[in-house]
Amino acid sequence: MFFRSFLLSLLLPLAVFHGEEQELDFEQAIKALLEQFCGAHSKAVDPFTRTSHEIDVKGEKLSYTAITGKLPQYSTSGTVIGHLFFTAYLKEHTHSDRPVTFIFNGGPGASSLSMHIASIGPRRLLFPEEGQKTLPPYQIIDNPETLLDLSDLILIDPIGTGYSRAEHEAYKPFYHSVEGDLASFGEFIRMFCITFKRWNSPKYLMGASYGTCRACGLAESLRNSWGIGLNGVILLSPALDFSTLGLGTSHRDLPLSDCLCIPTYAATAWYHGRGIQDKTLEEVVDYARRFVYEQYAPVMMQPSRLNADEKKAFYQSFANLIGLPLETVQRYEARISEHLYTTEFFASERKIIGGVDSRYIGDVSTIDKEFYEDPSYRNFRPAFYPSFLHYMQTELNTDLPFPHYLSFSAESFLQWDFSTYDSPADLPNFLQRLRRSLVDNPDMKVFVGSGYYDIRTPFGAAEYSLDHLALPPAYQKNFQVEYYKAGHGFIFHLDSLRKFKTDLTSFYGK
Repeated sequence: MFFRSFLLSLLLPLAVFHGEEQELDFEQAIKALLEQFCGAHSKAVDPFTRTSHEIDVKGEKLSYTAITGKLPQYSTSGTVIGHLFFTAYLKEHTHSDRPVTFIFNGGPGASSLSMHIASIGPRRLLFPEEGQKTLPPYQIIDNPETLLDLSDLILIDPIGTGYSRAEHEAYKPFYHSVEGDLASFGEFIRMFCITFKRWNSPKYLMGASYGTCRACGLAESLRNSWGIGLNGVILLSPALDFSTLGLGTSHRDLPLSDCLCIPTYAATAWYHGRGIQDKTLEEVVDYARRFVYEQYAPVMMQPSRLNADEKKAFYQSFANLIGLPLETVQRYEARISEHLYTTEFFASERKIIGGVDSRYIGDVSTIDKEFYEDPSYRNFRPAFYPSFLHYMQTELNTDLPFPHYLSFSAESFLQWDFSTYDSPADLPNFLQRLRRSLVDNPDMKVFVGSGYYDIRTPFGAAEYSLDHLALPPAYQKNFQVEYYKAGHGFIFHLDSLRKFKTDLTSFYGK
């Protein structure tokens, strides 16, 4: 009896409707109590941070929701083994079949920070060309070059970068590998489609640098593992076949990467007022392509076939093209790596040029150092980290309780296992994965963007890789290949970013 009276006394406030008391019996009291209790706990706590925004894009207002948070990573047994942090920009008042683009950087070991704050997000840093300084306060502006008017944007940080973490140290080797990384991103995309009901959305991948390897691998694994077909893949500064890239002394007996850097060297010499100066950049590059395949490659295949006079003439032609002194070309027998080129180009002036973007010049204390700080983007990069965290905290209300946001994970980079099931050596090749994806999904479009001044992943290597996909001529319509007058991070160059937006508008329109 006491219990009944006690419950009724607790529930008395619930019996007041419009200022009038209504009598409750015991059964009604229990029902009301359960409704109150269940109602208070049935509202699930939103695990994500959501903020609403509006920006101006070419004179039109674009309203969008920014969502930050983490999605769990499940093992095959259903155990949570990690969480991937992401930022989603979703245009408001649209249907669930709007395109969605999953975006990631390279490294391996790089977060998506720079792509957020310095290129394609709805808000970006002012560019140096626009007056940005290397010291705070930094200016963040509405980004008219954002791709948000074309597609929803999902920027992802791999495990070990940003706020993404493995649940246990034992899981790190899995995530620090080609195949584990692909499984991780595939699981993220699956979970995103479930959480935000985006199964019916046209889906695109955008990867930069090593991220292009990830994108090609995902194009195949998403379809095979989850039945997710992609509408398009966007490859920025591609690294598709590592045998086409300069990888140091262990592969110096392989001249292919030396061949494929030469058009970039010629463009660099032209930019700095050396080499061929009576032609346009595009004409110089085209001449360099022909030189590579008609003169340089045959000599590299059989260097002993030239007599002394022929060799001297060859060295002179090569030196004139790439802007190095003849004695330097002779000393290294025309085998010029990125390190040699960037340190020897202005060696007499005790300066170096960037390997990531050869337009940039930096001072160096000794010209024969094996390692040096690349001067590329030194006028811009220092602003990335503080401005991004300021943006996340003040505009997106995101301040997660982690020690710090890792913009780049040296641990991931140094411990990365590059072996794959189809290339077990340390020279991964993702061309066949891209080829198989296109054959299996002939409607998938591929965008390839390269910078003329990128020595790290030269456009000549991208061209060679695409030429060796061995696809029927009918597949040429699937590809859109564009070039930019900047380096590896051409999206950090204002004019190139504007061209990129125009090019992507065409690509999504297809």
